Amino acid sequence: MALKVRALLGVLAVLASMFLVACSGSYHCQVTFGSSGCTPPGSSGTGSGTGGGGGGNGSSVLVFAIDQAGTIDGYTLNNSGGTFQTTSGYTPPAVPANDGGVGLVVANQQFLYAGFGVTETIYGWSISSSGSLTPVSGSPYAAAFMSSVGNGQVTSSVITNPTGTLLFFASTLGEIFVYQIGSDGSLTAVTGSPFAAGISPVNMTTDGLGKYLYATEGNVSHLGTEVAAFSIASNGALTPVAGSPFALPLWQVQGEPTGNFLIGTTGQSAGINGTDNNFLYVYSIQQTGANAGALTAVTGSPFATQYSPYAIAVQPDTGGNLVYSFGFNDDLSGFNPPEAYIIDPTTGALSVVSGSPFSNAAEGSWGQFDQSGTNLFLWGEVKSSGTFSYPLSALEVGSTGTLSQPTSPLDLNTQGFWTATDPPTN
Repeated sequence: MALKVRALLGVLAVLASMFLVACSGSYHCQVTFGSSGCTPPGSSGTGSGTGGGGGGNGSSVLVFAIDQAGTIDGYTLNNSGGTFQTTSGYTPPAVPANDGGVGLVVANQQFLYAGFGVTETIYGWSISSSGSLTPVSGSPYAAAFMSSVGNGQVTSSVITNPTGTLLFFASTLGEIFVYQIGSDGSLTAVTGSPFAAGISPVNMTTDGLGKYLYATEGNVSHLGTEVAAFSIASNGALTPVAGSPFALPLWQVQGEPTGNFLIGTTGQSAGINGTDNNFLYVYSIQQTGANAGALTAVTGSPFATQYSPYAIAVQPDTGGNLVYSFGFNDDLSGFNPPEAYIIDPTTGALSVVSGSPFSNAAEGSWGQFDQSGTNLFLWGEVKSSGTFSYPLSALEVGSTGTLSQPTSPLDLNTQGFWTATDPPTN
């Protein structure tokens, strides 16, 4: 049941001007249809990635979303029951109102963290198996740098490492802040944090093994220009990789399970930048030697796509070797169907999954897996008849990479970051 957007656009030049103005503040801004839905100090959010934790079987998945009314809303996907709805018995914890945040992430299927730029705070909660949230020790934490995180344009300015022991924040003032996550979920700044980035970082990722951190420099037109690379010490300290930053035009980047490759998009699309870039870029990560962590394009890269990718989601290590791309159509009247690719774990080459693009499933601009790798969530901001909505769809991933949509989309209450996680296993 594909999600269709029924809005019409005016002149693209006018829209582009509105977009640049609307996205100049330090809040996440997503393209909307008909006019900009980004009104400071709120955020039109997608979520940040989940981190660590093995996986679970994906029979049920918890979803959390920042509600600008001043709460964290909770939802549950029940695959066996075929429902996607508000979590039963859930009590929403209070957070700053009128602030969609700068990121929302899960660490090790146990802890949920949210950053807020307006109040310059970090909130943390432990997650129960039923989806209830309990504040971790010390929450909320004062974080004066938080107003510089995100800068109105990002999908992943707040991330964790794969094991869920470290929390990273990208400040557009040229720094990366790193916290150690304690066994109780409490946060402690890593010695030496913040670390100079050498760029104004926006989107981040680690490789699949958590050895290296990669951060892109971009602008409000969703165009990447450079990638900074760092080795990650066991205590979370960052050391620049030789040759970093690399002159690579990447907007969003993602690691993959083997830790051998980095996959990226330019973020370019005709509706926003004037031209499409119908490619996915794959780089091998040097594993040893003086240049360990450096990036080299794999044979065949960039790989052609049918549509211009804005963002990607990579299946986690508990799932397989699938890469999905999402983006806006050329006149910004909606989204393109999601595309799927298989990444060769030896060469990094991408091949198209049979049936891709998938017109039978929801469309959107940003997606995220749960840890099981069997559920892919897809978000898109929609304007229809003058009204904005924020549908989040749960897609089921088949063994060969096909997509189906057994449940109806869930409408989030407001703009704001969201994230999905399998329930805790302990």
